[in-house]
Formats: sequence, C-alpha cells, structure tokens
Amino acid sequence: MRDRIISNVLIKMGSRIKKKELQFLENVLVEEFQDVQVKKECTDVAKYNDSLGKLKDMFLATLIVENKSNRTIEQYNLHLTQFVNYFTGKDAKDIDATGIRSFLYAYKKNRGISNLSLNNKRSAISSFFSWLVDEEYIDKDPTRKIKKIKVTKKKKKAFTADEMERMRIACTDIRDRALIEMLACTGCRVSELSNISLNDVDFLRKKVRIVGKGDKERTVFISDTAMIYLNRYLETRQDNNIALFVSKRFPYDRLRKDGIERVVRDLGRMCNVYAHPHKFRRTLCTNLIMRGMPLQNVAILMGHADINMTANVYYDASDRAIEYEYIRYAA
Repeated sequence: MRDRIISNVLIKMGSRIKKKELQFLENVLVEEFQDVQVKKECTDVAKYNDSLGKLKDMFLATLIVENKSNRTIEQYNLHLTQFVNYFTGKDAKDIDATGIRSFLYAYKKNRGISNLSLNNKRSAISSFFSWLVDEEYIDKDPTRKIKKIKVTKKKKKAFTADEMERMRIACTDIRDRALIEMLACTGCRVSELSNISLNDVDFLRKKVRIVGKGDKERTVFISDTAMIYLNRYLETRQDNNIALFVSKRFPYDRLRKDGIERVVRDLGRMCNVYAHPHKFRRTLCTNLIMRGMPLQNVAILMGHADINMTANVYYDASDRAIEYEYIRYAA
C-alpha cells in the first residue's frame, strides 16, 4: 500500500517537475513513510481485481525515477495499458506464457500490425515481468518462454548527394533552408533540434550544446554553410522567442517535432525525394565513417551509448562503397 501511494505520487508529478527533483521527492517520501503503516479502509465491494493495473503504474513510476525518456515511458504505458485491459481481473502470478501469446496473437489479428510493432509490444511486456520478478511480486517470469519475434530487417538508406542537392534547390524559404542545413551538419535528433535555444549556440566557435536522450549533454558542430543560412534566418526574425527555430505565424511559438517533420516531408515531396528528419542523421553518420572518422568518435557525436548502434543501424554501407573497399584491400 505504501509503495503504491509513492508510485502514484511520482506518476502524477512526473510531468510537472524535473527528473532530479522527482528523485529527491521519492527519497523524501520513502524516508517519511519508513516507519508508517498504511492501511486502506474499504467500505465498498470491489468490482474486479485491479492489482495488475496498480503494478503497471508502479513499474512506470520506476522508469520515471530511472530517468527514462518521456517517449519511452509513453510507449511502455500504451503497450502495458492494452495488456492490462486484456487481462482485467487477473493477478500477475496467474498469467502464463500461453496467455501472453494469446494476447499477442489476438492483437496482431485484430489490428493487423507488423512483426516489428508486435515485437516492441512483446519487449515492453517482457520488461514489465522482469521487473515483477526483481521486485518479488511473482516467482517466475513467463515471458522467458516467449522468443523474440522474427522481423525482416529493411536496409535504411541515407540521402544521396543528388537528393541533398535537389532538396537545397527546391527550398526557397530561409527558415526551412537553415533548418535542413542544421539537420545535415549536426545529425541532431528532431526532438533535439526542436529544443535548441539561442543561448545553446556558440555562434563564434560554431558549436551547439545538445541535451539528448536520458538528459545526456553533448556538443555538435555547425558547418560554414549552415551558419550562413542560420544567421540570415535570424536576421529576419521579429519575435522575442528564445527558441532557435519558431513557427512562421504569430505568436511565433517554438517549432516542435511535428512541425519540423512536416517541413522536411513537404520539401521532399516538392523534389520527389523520400525525406524525413532522421534520414539526415543517418546520412551524416554514413558520410563521416566513409571519410575515415573513427567509429567511436562518430558514436559520441551521434549521442549513441552503444557503438554497435552506430555501426549496424545508422551506417548505410552502399554496395559500391563495399566493392571499392574490397578491391582496395583484397585485390
């Protein structure tokens, strides 16, 4: 009961206070409740057993305290809420591998989702049950019997030099040109670019302080071309917003993730190029590796904790490049 109250408080306060303050709040609550016995007085007959839903909320509170990103927590909440609704009235200890497989099968059949999406749901459920075992709410983890769902891996492409040039030519708006040049030279995630403020930019040294996933800071660099267009764009600004990129209409709010995605997508349509912001990130990563930058340094620049993410997911090694390297080293 005590742990549930603490978890509920953390969940409700998670969107209102900073993560460091949330950690301090948890410590205070644990300390204050340490010698207190909490007992709920119930006068109504429960309609159904909601213990699984309460455990889900406690798990999400744990993710908040562990400093997981808001997007990660939102995804876990979505997946697990659907899971809990399917097993309404059941205790966690009564759910077995067969039941979980039935849920995954029913969800895929009813929604027609891809194996990739289904595997993401399986992964969230697996993390939840692993936490339940660690916290000793259940004795065995039923998801250990459920194998990872096989997913067909599609090779994700970087922009070609021709595509990049076509987008630059098609871009007639100074803000949008500055935006794509910043994406191209920094390799920022779209959320990171949206969150950049003017005081984060060192215009003299052409550097930007980025706060990425897990509130980790890193520095990225602005090319000469990007700096030219960025300065031209800022000269046209007539607002007092501290954001680096703002909307074109009053009240000139910070340009958010969906706004940046729309700019890039529309620009791609204008010149018949499949374009989205993350593709700029993959392109920069690929170009840096192709030009000889050490892989570990590329990983740092990209904000990757795992160097394998840089090498295996972001690096687009074209057949032509591999053939060139083969002839260079093997012939």
